[in-house]
Amino acid sequence: MYKNILYGFLFTITIIFLSFLYIINKSAPQNFLKIAFSINKKYLFLSLFVIFLFYTFDNLRTFIIARSVGVKYSFLYGYVIVLINSFGATVTPFYIGGELLPFYTLKRIKGEIYQIMSIVTLKGFSGMFFYIIFFPFTIHSILINPHKAKKIIFLFLFILFITVILFTLWQLIFKKRLKFLSKETLRSIKYTLLKYLVICKNFFKKKKKVFLIVLMLSLFMYNSLLFTGIFLIKAFNENAFSIKEVFLAQLPLIYAIFMSPTPGGSGVGEIGALSVFDTFINADFIGIFAILWRIVNQYLGAFIGGLLFLILILKDSCKKDG
Repeated sequence: MYKNILYGFLFTITIIFLSFLYIINKSAPQNFLKIAFSINKKYLFLSLFVIFLFYTFDNLRTFIIARSVGVKYSFLYGYVIVLINSFGATVTPFYIGGELLPFYTLKRIKGEIYQIMSIVTLKGFSGMFFYIIFFPFTIHSILINPHKAKKIIFLFLFILFITVILFTLWQLIFKKRLKFLSKETLRSIKYTLLKYLVICKNFFKKKKKVFLIVLMLSLFMYNSLLFTGIFLIKAFNENAFSIKEVFLAQLPLIYAIFMSPTPGGSGVGEIGALSVFDTFINADFIGIFAILWRIVNQYLGAFIGGLLFLILILKDSCKKDG
């Protein structure tokens, strides 16, 4: 697992570097420092505050689900879990790592595999709730801004095409043989799946109110993410737009990032931001804005999560050696 995460991290860094380089070459202003210092610090702070709320709501929904299936940990450790999830999602395709790293962070506090599977599943269902609710609004945003949507869709398809080619080459070069599973392993898998299905069934049958709360927390969580863009735009251009307009304009890009095959939606997020936000941001500022927007709403939390992940690995390694 660690080796795959390392490969994903290096791949992600490469894409981010190339994306930032493209943005700098295309739209970097000459008076960079002057613009950087002229940013409204109040709204920059608010953008950081709402991204903190994003992780807090994520922590709350995970914490509630975990308690309901019998996994207990401190609320503070919950921040460690969600930040490490963010790191995993950022360095793996389709955000897969965000669903895999809980098997490490929750297993180390005595969570059973079937419990962790239930937590990941229920969290995933609650997250999909936002995308279902806001899908009609996303279609509306695409219809009223078709030229912007075309740019995002083209960028998404181009990156998907390149990713498929790279993945195919990787498989051809590093193809590995599958190992047959033993009977003991198959029995263990069967037992785990049965326990997992029972927990999920009981949750939806007996804890509907809890799941309703989790759904609401997911809505608050993703709305906080969208407000990072709103406050960052205000940091550059305080009075030139309506909040509703910016909120809706971001939706197609959020969907494109979520479905992107690149780790954490890297490439799609950075370059897509140039198209989505150019209506609200002066051409001299758009490059700095796109980079700052991605750092705040994706890479800052992922960076902190990566450090926490490394600390836990080193800590657990020292325990084993001791």
